[in-house]
Amino acid sequence: MIIILGILAVTAAPKFINLKSDAHRAVLQGLKASISSANTLVYSKALLQGKEREVVANVDLGASIGRALLAYGYIPSSLAYLPQDTKASSDFDSELFDSITTILAIDAEMLTSSTQFTEKEWGLKFGGSDMYVNFIPRGLSVSSSCYLQYSGLNSGSADGQIFITIIDDGC
Repeated sequence: MIIILGILAVTAAPKFINLKSDAHRAVLQGLKASISSANTLVYSKALLQGKEREVVANVDLGASIGRALLAYGYIPSSLAYLPQDTKASSDFDSELFDSITTILAIDAEMLTSSTQFTEKEWGLKFGGSDMYVNFIPRGLSVSSSCYLQYSGLNSGSADGQIFITIIDDGC
């Protein structure tokens, strides 16, 4: 009986251990789809309000959602390209964080280092001179190499590109 249990443990354990990695990857794929869909919807809202060409615009997303900052009509990953005198007047990191979490309707916390583990549904870590946002699933850190990296229109022009990349080496 013990031998049979041992054989089952050796053959079944790797399958169950891999389920956690698969779950993390699936959650990241789901977030990628959510960000893509949200960008389509918020761009439509910005277009209707005539704010799709503004570097940064405070757009009304609807009574049940509220307002959020958008960059050229899309979810921003940075406000680094704003003029310095504009940056000094407000706490843009907090506004950026609030806009992202409002648009995506996620429970998140802002992480301050790449080794900090998130305790909420998502951890958001701004990086690359504030040019991208890393979305880290609960219980992991950026250094875990299991996260989604989002880069919005950061080139300072509406002609830039949006990149959504899943880093899953450590999942």
